[in-house]
Amino acid sequence: MTVETKKYKLIEKITSLQDEEVLNKLELLLKEYSSGNATLMEIVKPMSEELDIEQLKLEQNYKGFNKEEVDQLIKEINIQEPIEDLLRMS
Repeated sequence: MTVETKKYKLIEKITSLQDEEVLNKLELLLKEYSSGNATLMEIVKPMSEELDIEQLKLEQNYKGFNKEEVDQLIKEINIQEPIEDLLRMS
């Protein structure tokens, strides 16, 4: 069944309804769906055709790391255990 056929069948069912409470529930359901869909569209941004790493760095405010600072931290930590032992601990 195509999407268009499903729509027409739903329209037929809705127009045949007599219970106002059911119609109110359907209306509420459709409002919730469309507002949720609008929220989703605000969150989701289309992807560009090409991946540009430099542009991603700018967009995400990526700073990277300072090698000298990392080396200094390694010296300050002064870990004596072999790397194999440390890995087994995790």
